[in-house]
Amino acid sequence: MGKTLFFNIPATGHINPSIGVVKELMQRGEQVLYVNTEDMRPQIESIGAAFIPYPGARVIGDIDGLMARASGGNIPQNALALHQIGAALLPFCLDLIDREQPDYVLVDSLAAWGKHAARLRGVKAISSISTFVLTPGSPLPLTPTLIAETVGQLIPTLPGFAGTWLQMKRRYGIHIGGPLGAVMSLADMNLVYTSREFQPAAETLDGTYRFVGASIAARPQSVEFPFDKLTRKPLIYISLGTINNQNLDFYRQCFAALGDYPAQVVLSARKKTDLKALEPIPANFLVRNFVPQLDILERADLFITHGGMNSVHEGLWYGVPMVVIPQQLEQSIVATRTAQMGAGIALATKPPIGQVTAAELRAAVETVFKDVENYRRAARGLGDSLRAAGGATQAAEAILAFAQAS
Repeated sequence: MGKTLFFNIPATGHINPSIGVVKELMQRGEQVLYVNTEDMRPQIESIGAAFIPYPGARVIGDIDGLMARASGGNIPQNALALHQIGAALLPFCLDLIDREQPDYVLVDSLAAWGKHAARLRGVKAISSISTFVLTPGSPLPLTPTLIAETVGQLIPTLPGFAGTWLQMKRRYGIHIGGPLGAVMSLADMNLVYTSREFQPAAETLDGTYRFVGASIAARPQSVEFPFDKLTRKPLIYISLGTINNQNLDFYRQCFAALGDYPAQVVLSARKKTDLKALEPIPANFLVRNFVPQLDILERADLFITHGGMNSVHEGLWYGVPMVVIPQQLEQSIVATRTAQMGAGIALATKPPIGQVTAAELRAAVETVFKDVENYRRAARGLGDSLRAAGGATQAAEAILAFAQAS
């Protein structure tokens, strides 16, 4: 029996793809110690893995503030925050490896601190990539506006990058790299939770990348949902994911676009949204703070999504055509690829990213339903490619083969 430490970040889109893999490893006798922030303890312990919390503010400072700055649309700021988190967490990670003596380490591609600690201690590291691998062939929505905006965002972060780079170099001899080294931290082997068919420019990636498809496991639900109220067809499901979801203006645009559309619409507004602030809600809308996404996607005819990789994979898994409205740069890449592959329509992928009108949304929905069988066929084909890649079983086999190789 082997032992592994899994360093991840507190984001559902990065945790969910790992759940099936962790279960599969434990079924094969592996001991998995899952490291994350304290608020993720219930989700991790629910699958039977041992949980280890990252140290709190008294030990390493404002980790929650840094985590908050590591998400959102400002890529240079996100990357700097991730590097700063890594500098703060590295002593803890080194001590944890010394104490637990893992046979190998699993690290999320945004949790570079786990990889750095593993390499300093001579332990094999495997990266868990829940996004597309960024390559020169990635469909970046480059425009003069976006380039100028990114440069403008980068300049204020340069002193922070320089300070963190020098700190890590002098103390540990580590070259942390620039923004890309924080948001796409690669290791000795890289598990990619998508298929080669869906990954842009997959032919440029070498054998260190193992495409294992989506790892979608049933998730325990603690909130009841009124499935008996789903009485109309077609069924449209709307969700902006777990991070950038308090967008009341967007939800109202959905009401304006689809309030008189001959369909039933389920909208997941997430727990922090005040539903009373959205009233009046159209009669054909069912709006909840919590929606069991997999159960709804099994029934849905169209998915209006922010383009998070996890959500798009789940839509493809169930063969659901999509209208993708990204809220940040990474999601615009997923949106563009989804449209390229014929599984949906991408809106607002260039700056200002995510800004659509009710008329544009209505037109996209009507376009999909006019040719829904072709969109559904493409989505099902990509879903089949995700299954064929092997999922959690293939991921566990690849991990163990790599870990046990001399």
